[in-house]
Amino acid sequence: MENTRKFPLILSSFWLKAIALFTMTFDHIGVMMYGEPAYEAFRIIGRISLPLFCFLIAEGALHTKSFSKYALRLGIMASAISIAVIGCEVIPGLPSLRNGRNIFLDLLLGATAIYCLRQKKWYIKALAILPLLFGIASFIATALESCGCHGHILWFPFFLRTQYGWYGIAMIIGFYFATILAKYFISYLSSLTGVSEENYQDTDIERHAINLISVLVFAVISVAFFFIGRAMPDKYTYWSLKTQLYALIAGAFILLYNGRRGYNKKWFQYGSYLYYPIHLAVIYLIFEII
Repeated sequence: MENTRKFPLILSSFWLKAIALFTMTFDHIGVMMYGEPAYEAFRIIGRISLPLFCFLIAEGALHTKSFSKYALRLGIMASAISIAVIGCEVIPGLPSLRNGRNIFLDLLLGATAIYCLRQKKWYIKALAILPLLFGIASFIATALESCGCHGHILWFPFFLRTQYGWYGIAMIIGFYFATILAKYFISYLSSLTGVSEENYQDTDIERHAINLISVLVFAVISVAFFFIGRAMPDKYTYWSLKTQLYALIAGAFILLYNGRRGYNKKWFQYGSYLYYPIHLAVIYLIFEII
C-alpha cells in the first residue's frame, strides 16, 4: 500500500489527530476565558475537534487489529475521567467538574456501536442501539438539569454522562454507515463503467467517495442536532446552537483525508490519550496563577 495519494488527499490520520488536539486545546482555553472578548473565537475554533475525533474513532474501530485492546484504551480513559470527576466533587477545595462530562465515554460508546454493527448475527447488530439510547438518556438528563428547575437528576449520575449527549455517538455511527454507502456507490459506478469493483479498492476515487459521503452524513446529523436544540425551550438548551454549527468546518479536513495512518510512533499514539487530562490540568493551573 502506497503511503501517498494524489492532491488534494494530503491529510493522514496523524494530521487529523494533530488538528483535533490543537483545536480542542483552543476550545478548553476558551472555556476559561468566559466573558472575555476572545471567548467566542476560541470556542468556534474548538468546534472543529469533535467531528475529527469521531471520524478517527470510526476509522480506528473499522481498521484496528484488536477491538478489545482499542476499546480497553478508551475504557481506561473514560473510567479515569469519571473517577476524577467524582473526586473533584467530593474532595473540598477542588474545582467541580460536574458540568464537564466525559468525552471518552462518547468515543467508547460510538466505537462499541460500530463493533456491534459489524457482527454477523442480527441480535448482536441490534445491540448497537444501546449506546445511542445511552447517549439520548444522558442528553435528556443534562437538559433537565441545566434549566435549574429540576435540581440534580439522580436517575442518571453526572459522572456517567456523555459530553455531547447522543450527538457524538450518532456521528461515529454515521461515519461507519458512510463507508457502507460508499460501497454501494462504487458498486453502481462499477456497473456504469464495466470496471470491476476490486479495481476501485483503495483508490483515490473510493477515498473521495467515502470522504464526501462522510461529510454529508455528518452535516445531516449536525443540522438535526441544531434543530432539535431550536425546538427545545431555551432553559433546557445547554449548548450554544449557533457556535456548534461551526463544527461543519471540520468537513473540509475530512475531505482531504487520504486514508493513511501516517506518523504513528508509540509515544504519539499513547501520548494522544494522556494529552487530554494533562492539558486540562496545565490550562487550569495557568489560569489559576494569572
